[in-house]
Amino acid sequence: MKLASGSIVIINLLALQYLPVLCLSQDFDFFYFVLQWPGSYCDTKQRCCYPKTGKPSADFGIHGLWPNYNDGGYPSNCDPDSRFDKSEISSLIGSLEKEWPTLSCPSNDGVKFWTHEWLKHGTCSESELDQR
Repeated sequence: MKLASGSIVIINLLALQYLPVLCLSQDFDFFYFVLQWPGSYCDTKQRCCYPKTGKPSADFGIHGLWPNYNDGGYPSNCDPDSRFDKSEISSLIGSLEKEWPTLSCPSNDGVKFWTHEWLKHGTCSESELDQR
């Protein structure tokens, strides 16, 4: 019995040794790829404004890619020092305006919305999506 108890203690100590690594590597459990449908969005909000680029396609469009936990919660605003830099995505602006428009008011060019999405969700998924 003493041998079994000693083995359990050793196994527990080994597991505890790796616990910090496991905790650090699991910032979240999965991503939600969230879509929006302009018709539904505009029907359910008090106000709906089309982007400066014009009325978006009636098809589903991107709303965001959000990290989430299995328990239904989600990380948010994880790195206040990681600022959204429009110049880093300058080659994507045309595609983003078409595929990832904002319908919130007042209408704008999308940068405010993309900044919000980056700060709230993107900063929490940098460890998985780092392209540098």
